[in-house]
Amino acid sequence: MTDERYEQLQQMLEARLRELERELKLKLRDVRSNDGYGGEMRAGLDTAGTADADLRQDLGIAVLEMKVAALRGARDALARLASGAYGYCAECGGQISEKRLKAYPFAVRCRECEEEIIERRSRQGV
Repeated sequence: MTDERYEQLQQMLEARLRELERELKLKLRDVRSNDGYGGEMRAGLDTAGTADADLRQDLGIAVLEMKVAALRGARDALARLASGAYGYCAECGGQISEKRLKAYPFAVRCRECEEEIIERRSRQGV
């Protein structure tokens, strides 16, 4: 990998990391400031209102979990870049295609190995 390419990847991954950190902070603030009941007392909501508020809260938590996973992926990708492992499949050791890395910069496996793992998990019922 050329020094120029390394710099480009590092800048792209660091920018994505900062963006994810900012998004996570905002989402955490939103979840902390709004318990999902829109300021209403839970006792004052009917069953449908409570269910709707609970669903919104669950969705907010799911989004937080996705952001945390993406943040972890960005940090791991930066570590792989620094070690020289970025862009190589963790399973077969082959190069991950440029197209795949552009679509998913945190990819740790090539498309073929990723598909194989997904297939194996589906056979196991996971």
